[in-house]
Amino acid sequence: MKKLIAAIAVTTSIMASCQSDSKKYTTVDSTIMSDQQADYKEPDECFSYNDKNGGGSASLRIYGTGYNKVLGKITYTLSGKDKNDGEFTGITKGDTIIVNYKFKSEGVYSNRQVAWLRQGDQLLEGYGDIYEVNNSVKFKDISKLTFGKSIIFDKVECKE
Repeated sequence: MKKLIAAIAVTTSIMASCQSDSKKYTTVDSTIMSDQQADYKEPDECFSYNDKNGGGSASLRIYGTGYNKVLGKITYTLSGKDKNDGEFTGITKGDTIIVNYKFKSEGVYSNRQVAWLRQGDQLLEGYGDIYEVNNSVKFKDISKLTFGKSIIFDKVECKE
């Protein structure tokens, strides 16, 4: 299995390097989920967001790995924006989850920090000032994030 994943990663890298486009590309580590998720066949929690005004939807699956660490998958399908989906790893600090989200949108791989505040059976996505470093978008100050003004995920039953 690890050889197959390595072969896919090498093939993807070669294909990306053959692009004549001048856009910057980052690569997603294809082992992020496969190695870590081996013991986590079923997600611990699943969440869904559906904009009642037709603004789109999103889904979130979280696998707890212990020691305040998490990993999971997200899919965003928001009105007026390109669909993106990918995987994340991160940590929990009290009622806040902070992750590094690696995703693909319109054929381009990207990396950005995402944060959620847990309130009961909801996760409120955080927003704030950002900056870019090493092709990754990060929050300038996590303690100054605003939660609950946009995407609010509701806990749902996990389905495969």
